[in-house]
Amino acid sequence: MVVGDMITRNARKYPEKIGIVSGDKRFTFKTINERVNGLANSLVNMGIKKGDRVGVLVHNSHQFIEVYFATVKTGGIFCPYNNHLKKGELKDILEYSTPRFLFVDVDFVGIVNELKKDIDFIEHYICLEKPEFSYMKSYEEIIDSSEKHEPEIKVLDDDVMSMFFTAGTTGKPKGALRTHRHLIMTAIAGVIDLKVDYDECVLITFPMYHVACEDNIVRHTFMPNTIHIRREGGFNAIDVLSYIEKEKITRCQMVPTMIHTLIQTPNIEKFDLSSLKLILYAGAPMPVELLKSALKVFKCGFAQLYGQTESGPFTTCLKPEDHILDGSEKKLQRLASSGRAVLNYEVRIVNENGEVLKPGEIGEIIVRSESMMKGYWNMPEETEKKLRNGWLYTGDLGKMDEDGYVYIVERKNDMIISGGVNIYPREIEEVLYKHPAVSEVSVIGVPDEHWGEVPKAVIVLKEGATATEEEIIKFCGEHLAGYKKPKSVEFWKELPKSPQGKILKKEIREIIKKRS
Repeated sequence: MVVGDMITRNARKYPEKIGIVSGDKRFTFKTINERVNGLANSLVNMGIKKGDRVGVLVHNSHQFIEVYFATVKTGGIFCPYNNHLKKGELKDILEYSTPRFLFVDVDFVGIVNELKKDIDFIEHYICLEKPEFSYMKSYEEIIDSSEKHEPEIKVLDDDVMSMFFTAGTTGKPKGALRTHRHLIMTAIAGVIDLKVDYDECVLITFPMYHVACEDNIVRHTFMPNTIHIRREGGFNAIDVLSYIEKEKITRCQMVPTMIHTLIQTPNIEKFDLSSLKLILYAGAPMPVELLKSALKVFKCGFAQLYGQTESGPFTTCLKPEDHILDGSEKKLQRLASSGRAVLNYEVRIVNENGEVLKPGEIGEIIVRSESMMKGYWNMPEETEKKLRNGWLYTGDLGKMDEDGYVYIVERKNDMIISGGVNIYPREIEEVLYKHPAVSEVSVIGVPDEHWGEVPKAVIVLKEGATATEEEIIKFCGEHLAGYKKPKSVEFWKELPKSPQGKILKKEIREIIKKRS
Protein backbone atom coordinates (compact mmCIF):
# COMPACT_ATOMS: atom_id res chain seq x y z
CA MET A 1 0.00 0.00 0.00
CA VAL A 2 1.11 3.54 -0.80
CA VAL A 3 -0.45 6.64 0.73
CA GLY A 4 -2.81 7.40 -2.13
CA ASP A 5 -4.31 3.91 -1.88
CA MET A 6 -5.86 4.75 1.47
CA ILE A 7 -8.34 7.28 0.14
CA THR A 8 -9.19 4.94 -2.76
CA ARG A 9 -9.87 2.08 -0.32
CA ASN A 10 -12.01 4.30 1.91
CA ALA A 11 -14.14 5.37 -1.06
CA ARG A 12 -14.67 1.72 -1.97
CA LYS A 13 -15.37 0.35 1.52
CA TYR A 14 -16.96 3.37 3.23
CA PRO A 15 -18.38 5.47 0.37
CA GLU A 16 -21.04 7.32 2.40
CA LYS A 17 -18.99 7.85 5.55
CA ILE A 18 -18.00 11.49 6.20
CA GLY A 19 -14.25 11.80 5.75
CA ILE A 20 -13.73 15.57 6.01
CA VAL A 21 -15.62 18.40 7.68
CA SER A 22 -14.31 21.83 6.68
CA GLY A 23 -16.31 24.89 7.69
CA ASP A 24 -19.90 24.21 6.68
CA LYS A 25 -18.90 21.57 4.11
CA ARG A 26 -19.02 17.82 4.68
CA PHE A 27 -17.47 15.36 2.24
CA THR A 28 -18.00 11.61 2.05
CA PHE A 29 -15.05 9.40 1.21
CA LYS A 30 -16.61 8.75 -2.20
CA THR A 31 -16.81 12.48 -2.93
CA ILE A 32 -13.29 13.09 -1.60
CA ASN A 33 -11.81 10.41 -3.85
CA GLU A 34 -13.67 11.71 -6.91
CA ARG A 35 -12.42 15.24 -6.26
CA VAL A 36 -8.87 13.97 -5.61
CA ASN A 37 -8.90 11.95 -8.84
CA GLY A 38 -10.27 14.86 -10.85
CA LEU A 39 -7.47 17.03 -9.51
CA ALA A 40 -4.83 14.33 -10.06
CA ASN A 41 -5.88 13.71 -13.64
CA SER A 42 -5.79 17.44 -14.34
CA LEU A 43 -2.20 17.49 -13.02
CA VAL A 44 -1.40 14.60 -15.37
CA ASN A 45 -2.97 16.51 -18.28
CA MET A 46 -0.82 19.51 -17.36
CA GLY A 47 2.26 17.32 -17.64
CA ILE A 48 3.20 16.41 -14.06
CA LYS A 49 6.05 13.93 -13.82
CA LYS A 50 7.21 11.83 -10.93
CA GLY A 51 9.30 13.93 -8.58
CA ASP A 52 7.78 17.26 -9.66
CA ARG A 53 7.18 19.55 -6.72
CA VAL A 54 3.64 20.74 -6.07
CA GLY A 55 3.60 23.88 -3.91
CA VAL A 56 0.71 24.72 -1.61
CA LEU A 57 0.13 28.16 -0.07
CA VAL A 58 -3.31 27.92 1.50
CA HIS A 59 -5.22 28.22 4.76
CA ASN A 60 -6.38 25.15 6.68
CA SER A 61 -9.06 23.71 4.41
CA HIS A 62 -10.36 20.58 2.71
CA GLN A 63 -8.43 21.63 -0.40
CA PHE A 64 -5.15 21.09 1.47
CA ILE A 65 -6.01 17.42 1.93
CA GLU A 66 -7.33 17.08 -1.61
CA VAL A 67 -4.13 18.50 -3.12
CA TYR A 68 -2.10 16.27 -0.78
CA PHE A 69 -3.70 13.06 -2.03
CA ALA A 70 -3.83 14.21 -5.66
CA THR A 71 -0.09 14.94 -5.54
CA VAL A 72 0.87 11.61 -4.01
CA LYS A 73 -1.36 9.69 -6.45
CA THR A 74 0.57 11.25 -9.35
CA GLY A 75 4.04 10.66 -7.92
CA GLY A 76 4.61 14.34 -7.22
CA ILE A 77 6.23 15.79 -4.10
CA PHE A 78 3.86 17.78 -1.89
CA CYS A 79 5.42 21.04 -0.62
CA PRO A 80 3.32 23.03 1.89
CA TYR A 81 4.52 26.56 2.61
CA ASN A 82 4.07 28.50 5.83
CA ASN A 83 1.36 31.01 4.94
CA HIS A 84 2.79 33.56 7.38
CA LEU A 85 5.97 34.05 5.34
CA LYS A 86 6.85 37.52 4.16
CA LYS A 87 7.63 38.24 0.52
CA GLY A 88 11.40 37.66 0.75
CA GLU A 89 11.01 34.51 2.83
CA LEU A 90 8.47 33.07 0.42
CA LYS A 91 10.72 33.84 -2.53
CA ASP A 92 13.62 31.99 -0.85
CA ILE A 93 11.61 28.87 -0.13
CA LEU A 94 10.09 28.80 -3.62
CA GLU A 95 13.51 29.18 -5.23
CA TYR A 96 14.80 26.37 -3.03
CA SER A 97 12.01 23.89 -3.79
CA THR A 98 11.25 25.04 -7.40
CA PRO A 99 7.68 23.78 -7.75
CA ARG A 100 6.18 23.44 -11.24
CA PHE A 101 2.68 23.78 -9.78
CA LEU A 102 1.48 26.21 -7.11
CA PHE A 103 -1.92 26.11 -5.40
CA VAL A 104 -2.82 29.47 -3.90
CA ASP A 105 -5.53 30.60 -1.50
CA VAL A 106 -7.15 33.86 -2.52
CA ASP A 107 -5.57 35.68 0.45
CA PHE A 108 -2.08 35.03 -0.95
CA VAL A 109 -2.69 35.82 -4.61
CA GLY A 110 -1.32 39.34 -4.21
CA ILE A 111 2.07 38.33 -2.80
CA VAL A 112 2.42 35.53 -5.37
CA ASN A 113 1.63 37.94 -8.20
CA GLU A 114 4.33 40.32 -6.94
CA LEU A 115 6.84 37.45 -7.05
CA LYS A 116 5.76 36.01 -10.39
CA LYS A 117 8.53 37.60 -12.45
CA ASP A 118 11.17 36.10 -10.13
CA ILE A 119 9.73 32.57 -10.00
CA ASP A 120 9.56 31.62 -13.66
CA PHE A 121 10.03 27.92 -12.83
CA ILE A 122 6.36 27.78 -11.77
CA GLU A 123 4.39 26.77 -14.86
CA HIS A 124 0.88 26.40 -13.44
CA TYR A 125 -0.88 28.56 -10.87
CA ILE A 126 -4.17 27.25 -9.43
CA CYS A 127 -6.35 29.51 -7.28
CA LEU A 128 -8.79 27.97 -4.81
CA GLU A 129 -11.41 30.56 -5.70
CA LYS A 130 -12.18 32.52 -8.87
CA PRO A 131 -8.77 33.70 -10.16
CA GLU A 132 -8.02 37.40 -10.10
CA PHE A 133 -5.36 37.08 -12.82
CA SER A 134 -5.76 35.43 -16.21
CA TYR A 135 -2.67 33.23 -15.86
CA MET A 136 -4.23 31.44 -12.90
CA LYS A 137 -6.52 28.45 -13.26
CA SER A 138 -9.67 27.85 -11.19
CA TYR A 139 -9.40 25.02 -8.67
CA GLU A 140 -12.98 23.83 -9.06
CA GLU A 141 -12.87 24.10 -12.84
CA ILE A 142 -9.83 21.84 -13.16
CA ILE A 143 -11.50 19.26 -10.89
CA ASP A 144 -14.70 19.36 -12.96
CA SER A 145 -12.86 19.19 -16.29
CA SER A 146 -11.14 15.82 -15.73
CA GLU A 147 -12.13 12.17 -15.49
CA LYS A 148 -12.60 10.75 -12.01
CA HIS A 149 -10.85 7.40 -12.59
CA GLU A 150 -7.67 6.52 -10.71
CA PRO A 151 -4.60 8.15 -12.32
CA GLU A 152 -2.58 5.62 -14.30
CA ILE A 153 0.77 6.24 -12.64
CA LYS A 154 2.80 3.58 -10.84
CA VAL A 155 3.77 4.92 -7.44
CA LEU A 156 6.30 2.96 -5.35
CA ASP A 157 6.84 2.63 -1.60
CA ASP A 158 10.20 4.38 -1.70
CA ASP A 159 9.11 7.30 -3.88
CA VAL A 160 9.50 10.66 -2.13
CA MET A 161 6.01 12.05 -1.58
CA SER A 162 6.37 15.11 0.65
CA MET A 163 8.78 17.86 1.58
CA PHE A 164 8.04 19.60 4.87
CA PHE A 165 10.23 22.52 5.81
CA THR A 166 12.28 23.24 8.88
CA ALA A 167 14.71 25.99 9.68
CA GLY A 168 15.69 24.42 12.98
CA THR A 169 17.25 27.11 15.14
CA THR A 170 19.39 28.74 12.47
CA GLY A 171 19.59 29.30 8.76
CA LYS A 172 17.07 29.14 5.93
CA PRO A 173 14.42 26.42 5.65
CA LYS A 174 15.49 22.90 4.75
CA GLY A 175 13.12 20.48 3.04
CA ALA A 176 12.86 17.13 4.83
CA LEU A 177 11.97 14.36 2.38
CA ARG A 178 9.54 11.62 3.37
CA THR A 179 8.51 8.58 1.35
CA HIS A 180 5.30 6.55 1.14
CA ARG A 181 6.95 3.83 3.23
CA HIS A 182 7.82 6.37 5.94
CA LEU A 183 4.24 7.59 6.20
CA ILE A 184 2.59 4.16 6.11
CA MET A 185 4.93 2.92 8.87
CA THR A 186 4.16 6.03 10.93
CA ALA A 187 0.42 5.53 10.46
CA ILE A 188 0.59 1.92 11.63
CA ALA A 189 2.68 2.85 14.68
CA GLY A 190 0.31 5.70 15.54
CA VAL A 191 -2.79 3.56 15.25
CA ILE A 192 -1.31 0.89 17.53
CA ASP A 193 0.42 3.08 20.12
CA LEU A 194 -2.42 5.61 20.35
CA LYS A 195 -5.17 2.95 20.09
CA VAL A 196 -7.08 4.70 17.31
CA ASP A 197 -10.58 3.30 16.65
CA TYR A 198 -12.56 3.23 13.39
CA ASP A 199 -15.12 5.85 14.36
CA GLU A 200 -12.95 8.70 15.65
CA CYS A 201 -13.76 12.36 15.02
CA VAL A 202 -10.45 14.22 14.91
CA LEU A 203 -10.03 17.99 15.23
CA ILE A 204 -7.08 19.69 13.51
CA THR A 205 -6.07 22.91 15.26
CA PHE A 206 -2.44 23.05 14.06
CA PRO A 207 -1.60 24.98 10.88
CA MET A 208 -1.73 22.25 8.25
CA TYR A 209 1.65 23.15 6.75
CA HIS A 210 3.15 21.76 9.98
CA VAL A 211 4.51 18.20 9.71
CA ALA A 212 2.33 17.07 12.64
CA CYS A 213 -0.69 17.53 10.39
CA GLU A 214 0.71 15.21 7.75
CA ASP A 215 0.93 12.45 10.33
CA ASN A 216 -2.59 13.25 11.52
CA ILE A 217 -4.00 13.18 7.99
CA VAL A 218 -2.34 9.87 7.09
CA ARG A 219 -3.04 8.16 10.46
CA HIS A 220 -6.71 9.06 10.46
CA THR A 221 -7.29 8.39 6.78
CA PHE A 222 -5.67 4.99 7.32
CA MET A 223 -8.36 3.99 9.86
CA PRO A 224 -10.68 5.70 8.33
CA ASN A 225 -11.76 8.54 10.64
CA THR A 226 -13.58 11.83 10.17
CA ILE A 227 -11.15 14.77 10.06
CA HIS A 228 -12.52 18.12 11.18
CA ILE A 229 -10.57 21.15 9.96
CA ARG A 230 -10.63 24.56 11.58
CA ARG A 231 -9.00 27.52 9.90
CA GLU A 232 -5.72 28.49 11.53
CA GLY A 233 -5.01 31.94 12.91
CA GLY A 234 -5.91 32.90 16.43
CA PHE A 235 -6.98 30.35 18.99
CA ASN A 236 -10.40 31.11 20.46
CA ALA A 237 -11.01 28.87 23.46
CA ILE A 238 -14.80 29.31 23.49
CA ASP A 239 -15.02 28.45 19.77
CA VAL A 240 -12.86 25.34 20.18
CA LEU A 241 -14.73 24.08 23.26
CA SER A 242 -18.08 24.73 21.57
CA TYR A 243 -16.94 22.88 18.47
CA ILE A 244 -15.77 19.86 20.48
CA GLU A 245 -19.16 19.77 22.19
CA LYS A 246 -21.19 20.22 19.00
CA GLU A 247 -19.31 17.77 16.77
CA LYS A 248 -18.55 15.18 19.48
CA ILE A 249 -14.82 15.36 18.81
CA THR A 250 -12.95 12.35 20.20
CA ARG A 251 -9.34 13.42 19.56
CA CYS A 252 -7.45 16.65 19.07
CA GLN A 253 -3.82 17.74 19.03
CA MET A 254 -2.59 20.97 20.59
CA VAL A 255 0.52 22.74 21.75
CA PRO A 256 0.85 23.49 25.49
CA THR A 257 -0.07 27.16 25.07
CA MET A 258 -3.43 26.13 23.54
CA ILE A 259 -4.14 23.84 26.50
CA HIS A 260 -3.11 26.66 28.83
CA THR A 261 -5.65 28.93 27.13
CA LEU A 262 -8.42 26.33 27.37
CA ILE A 263 -8.07 25.58 31.07
CA GLN A 264 -8.27 29.29 31.90
CA THR A 265 -11.69 29.55 30.24
CA PRO A 266 -14.32 30.69 32.77
CA ASN A 267 -17.01 28.06 33.44
CA ILE A 268 -15.28 25.46 31.28
CA GLU A 269 -17.20 22.80 33.21
CA LYS A 270 -20.40 23.93 31.46
CA PHE A 271 -19.19 22.52 28.14
CA ASP A 272 -20.06 18.90 27.43
CA LEU A 273 -16.65 17.47 26.56
CA SER A 274 -17.56 13.87 27.37
CA SER A 275 -16.86 12.75 23.77
CA LEU A 276 -13.13 13.50 24.17
CA LYS A 277 -11.02 10.37 24.46
CA LEU A 278 -7.57 11.84 23.98
CA ILE A 279 -5.74 15.15 23.82
CA LEU A 280 -2.38 14.92 22.10
CA TYR A 281 0.11 17.63 22.93
CA ALA A 282 3.33 18.34 21.09
CA GLY A 283 5.36 21.09 19.47
CA ALA A 284 6.92 22.43 22.68
CA PRO A 285 7.75 21.17 26.18
CA MET A 286 4.76 20.89 28.50
CA PRO A 287 5.44 22.40 31.94
CA VAL A 288 4.56 19.79 34.56
CA GLU A 289 2.42 22.20 36.60
CA LEU A 290 0.38 23.06 33.52
CA LEU A 291 -0.05 19.36 32.73
CA LYS A 292 -1.26 18.63 36.26
CA SER A 293 -3.84 21.42 35.95
CA ALA A 294 -5.03 20.11 32.57
CA LEU A 295 -5.41 16.57 33.92
CA LYS A 296 -7.74 17.89 36.61
CA VAL A 297 -9.86 19.88 34.14
CA PHE A 298 -10.23 17.38 31.29
CA LYS A 299 -11.64 13.95 32.05
CA CYS A 300 -9.92 12.25 29.12
CA GLY A 301 -6.60 10.68 28.24
CA PHE A 302 -3.51 12.71 27.42
CA ALA A 303 -0.55 11.72 25.29
CA GLN A 304 2.63 13.66 24.58
CA LEU A 305 4.41 13.30 21.25
CA TYR A 306 8.03 14.24 20.68
CA GLY A 307 9.73 14.44 17.34
CA GLN A 308 11.01 16.75 14.63
CA THR A 309 10.27 17.46 11.01
CA GLU A 310 13.30 15.32 10.18
CA SER A 311 12.54 12.43 12.51
CA GLY A 312 8.80 12.58 12.15
CA PRO A 313 6.69 14.13 14.94
CA PHE A 314 5.77 10.71 16.35
CA THR A 315 9.15 9.55 17.69
CA THR A 316 8.51 9.09 21.41
CA CYS A 317 5.19 9.02 23.25
CA LEU A 318 4.15 9.52 26.85
CA LYS A 319 0.98 7.45 26.78
CA PRO A 320 -2.30 8.03 28.64
CA GLU A 321 -1.46 5.37 31.22
CA ASP A 322 1.64 7.40 32.14
CA HIS A 323 -0.45 10.50 32.89
CA ILE A 324 -1.24 10.00 36.56
CA LEU A 325 -1.62 12.38 39.48
CA ASP A 326 -1.40 9.67 42.15
CA GLY A 327 1.34 7.08 42.24
CA SER A 328 4.90 6.41 43.22
CA GLU A 329 7.42 9.24 43.06
CA LYS A 330 9.08 7.46 40.13
CA LYS A 331 5.83 7.39 38.13
CA LEU A 332 4.98 11.01 38.94
CA GLN A 333 8.42 12.12 37.74
CA ARG A 334 7.57 10.69 34.31
CA LEU A 335 5.14 13.55 33.73
CA ALA A 336 8.26 15.59 32.94
CA SER A 337 9.36 13.08 30.30
CA SER A 338 8.47 12.71 26.63
CA GLY A 339 7.74 9.04 27.06
CA ARG A 340 9.43 6.12 25.37
CA ALA A 341 10.29 5.31 21.78
CA VAL A 342 7.20 4.40 19.77
CA LEU A 343 6.69 1.09 17.99
CA ASN A 344 9.01 1.66 15.03
CA TYR A 345 11.77 3.80 16.61
CA GLU A 346 15.01 3.31 18.47
CA VAL A 347 16.31 6.13 20.68
CA ARG A 348 19.74 6.63 22.21
CA ILE A 349 21.48 9.31 24.27
CA VAL A 350 25.08 9.80 23.14
CA ASN A 351 28.08 11.98 23.94
CA GLU A 352 30.07 14.05 21.43
CA ASN A 353 31.90 10.90 20.28
CA GLY A 354 28.66 9.06 19.58
CA GLU A 355 29.08 6.78 22.60
CA VAL A 356 25.91 5.65 24.38
CA LEU A 357 25.55 7.23 27.81
CA LYS A 358 24.34 5.65 31.03
CA PRO A 359 20.82 6.29 32.38
CA GLY A 360 20.53 9.80 33.79
CA GLU A 361 23.48 11.22 31.84
CA ILE A 362 22.76 14.17 29.53
CA GLY A 363 23.74 13.97 25.88
CA GLU A 364 22.34 14.34 22.37
CA ILE A 365 19.21 12.44 21.44
CA ILE A 366 19.64 10.32 18.32
CA VAL A 367 16.96 8.18 16.69
CA ARG A 368 16.64 5.47 14.06
CA SER A 369 13.53 4.35 12.15
CA GLU A 370 12.02 3.68 8.73
CA SER A 371 9.81 6.69 9.45
CA MET A 372 12.53 9.35 9.61
CA MET A 373 13.36 11.54 6.64
CA LYS A 374 15.34 10.30 3.67
CA GLY A 375 17.41 13.48 3.71
CA TYR A 376 17.20 17.17 2.89
CA TRP A 377 16.24 18.37 -0.57
CA ASN A 378 19.39 19.38 -2.46
CA MET A 379 21.48 19.68 0.72
CA PRO A 380 23.91 16.74 0.77
CA GLU A 381 26.27 18.32 3.31
CA GLU A 382 23.45 19.17 5.72
CA THR A 383 22.06 15.67 5.25
CA GLU A 384 25.42 14.13 6.15
CA LYS A 385 25.54 16.21 9.33
CA LYS A 386 22.06 15.14 10.35
CA LEU A 387 22.15 11.48 9.26
CA ARG A 388 25.16 9.47 10.41
CA ASN A 389 25.56 5.70 10.27
CA GLY A 390 21.82 5.23 9.96
CA TRP A 391 21.03 7.48 12.94
CA LEU A 392 19.41 10.91 12.92
CA TYR A 393 21.09 13.40 15.25
CA THR A 394 18.31 15.60 16.60
CA GLY A 395 20.38 18.40 18.13
CA ASP A 396 18.23 18.06 21.24
CA LEU A 397 19.84 17.39 24.59
CA GLY A 398 18.20 14.82 26.83
CA LYS A 399 18.58 11.95 29.22
CA MET A 400 17.00 8.53 29.54
CA ASP A 401 16.03 6.66 32.68
CA GLU A 402 16.57 2.95 33.25
CA ASP A 403 13.07 2.20 31.90
CA GLY A 404 13.64 3.99 28.59
CA TYR A 405 11.72 7.20 29.32
CA VAL A 406 13.29 10.15 27.51
CA TYR A 407 13.57 13.55 29.17
CA ILE A 408 14.13 16.50 26.84
CA VAL A 409 16.54 18.88 28.54
CA GLU A 410 17.09 21.57 25.91
CA ARG A 411 17.96 22.39 22.36
CA LYS A 412 21.74 22.52 22.03
CA ASN A 413 21.52 26.14 20.90
CA ASP A 414 19.28 27.11 23.83
CA MET A 415 21.61 25.77 26.50
CA ILE A 416 23.30 28.45 28.61
CA ILE A 417 27.01 28.08 29.38
CA SER A 418 27.82 30.21 32.44
CA GLY A 419 31.39 30.16 33.70
CA GLY A 420 31.94 26.90 31.84
CA VAL A 421 28.91 25.25 33.50
CA ASN A 422 25.89 24.07 31.51
CA ILE A 423 22.53 25.53 32.55
CA TYR A 424 19.31 24.20 31.03
CA PRO A 425 16.56 26.84 30.69
CA ARG A 426 13.76 24.28 30.87
CA GLU A 427 14.78 23.31 34.40
CA ILE A 428 14.43 26.94 35.51
CA GLU A 429 11.15 27.34 33.61
CA GLU A 430 9.66 24.29 35.34
CA VAL A 431 10.41 25.90 38.70
CA LEU A 432 8.94 29.25 37.68
CA TYR A 433 5.68 27.64 36.51
CA LYS A 434 5.19 26.62 40.14
CA HIS A 435 5.05 30.28 41.20
CA PRO A 436 1.40 31.24 41.75
CA ALA A 437 1.71 34.51 39.80
CA VAL A 438 3.40 33.11 36.68
CA SER A 439 1.30 32.44 33.59
CA GLU A 440 4.03 31.97 30.96
CA VAL A 441 7.82 32.09 31.09
CA SER A 442 10.86 31.77 28.87
CA VAL A 443 14.43 31.67 30.14
CA ILE A 444 17.28 32.68 27.85
CA GLY A 445 20.99 33.34 28.16
CA VAL A 446 22.23 36.92 28.02
CA PRO A 447 25.85 38.12 27.79
CA ASP A 448 27.75 38.74 31.02
CA GLU A 449 31.22 40.26 31.25
CA HIS A 450 32.34 37.92 34.00
CA TRP A 451 30.44 34.66 33.44
CA GLY A 452 30.09 34.81 29.65
CA GLU A 453 26.36 34.09 29.88
CA VAL A 454 23.77 34.21 32.67
CA PRO A 455 20.07 33.23 32.78
CA LYS A 456 17.38 35.83 32.29
CA ALA A 457 13.66 35.12 32.86
CA VAL A 458 10.97 36.78 30.76
CA ILE A 459 7.58 36.34 32.43
CA VAL A 460 3.92 36.93 31.68
CA LEU A 461 1.94 37.23 34.92
CA LYS A 462 -1.52 35.82 35.46
CA GLU A 463 -4.31 38.34 35.14
CA GLY A 464 -4.53 40.41 38.31
CA ALA A 465 -1.35 38.90 39.80
CA THR A 466 1.74 40.81 40.87
CA ALA A 467 5.36 39.87 41.46
CA THR A 468 8.72 41.61 41.62
CA GLU A 469 12.09 40.72 40.15
CA GLU A 470 13.51 40.15 43.63
CA GLU A 471 10.63 37.86 44.57
CA ILE A 472 11.07 35.74 41.43
CA ILE A 473 14.84 35.38 41.90
CA LYS A 474 14.37 34.47 45.56
CA PHE A 475 11.74 31.87 44.62
CA CYS A 476 14.17 30.24 42.18
CA GLY A 477 16.87 30.27 44.85
CA GLU A 478 14.63 28.18 47.10
CA HIS A 479 14.44 25.43 44.47
CA LEU A 480 17.66 25.69 42.44
CA ALA A 481 21.39 25.95 42.95
CA GLY A 482 22.57 29.55 43.09
CA TYR A 483 24.27 29.52 39.69
CA LYS A 484 20.99 28.50 38.02
CA LYS A 485 18.96 31.41 39.40
CA PRO A 486 17.99 34.08 36.85
CA LYS A 487 20.22 37.09 37.31
CA SER A 488 17.50 39.35 35.94
CA VAL A 489 13.75 39.22 35.28
CA GLU A 490 11.50 41.10 32.89
CA PHE A 491 7.70 41.18 32.90
CA TRP A 492 6.02 41.30 29.48
CA LYS A 493 2.38 41.46 28.48
CA GLU A 494 2.87 38.55 26.10
CA LEU A 495 5.59 36.32 24.66
CA PRO A 496 6.17 36.01 20.91
CA LYS A 497 4.85 32.74 19.54
CA SER A 498 4.87 30.82 16.28
CA PRO A 499 1.59 30.15 14.43
CA GLN A 500 1.63 26.77 16.21
CA GLY A 501 1.70 28.52 19.59
CA LYS A 502 5.33 27.69 20.39
CA ILE A 503 7.18 30.33 22.41
CA LEU A 504 9.95 31.79 20.25
CA LYS A 505 13.14 32.11 22.28
CA LYS A 506 15.00 33.40 19.25
CA GLU A 507 12.70 36.41 18.94
CA ILE A 508 12.92 37.08 22.68
CA ARG A 509 16.73 37.10 22.40
CA GLU A 510 16.58 39.47 19.44
CA ILE A 511 14.22 41.90 21.20
CA ILE A 512 16.47 42.02 24.26
CA LYS A 513 19.63 42.29 22.15
CA LYS A 514 18.26 45.29 20.25
CA ARG A 515 17.63 47.10 23.52
CA SER A 516 21.14 46.42 24.86
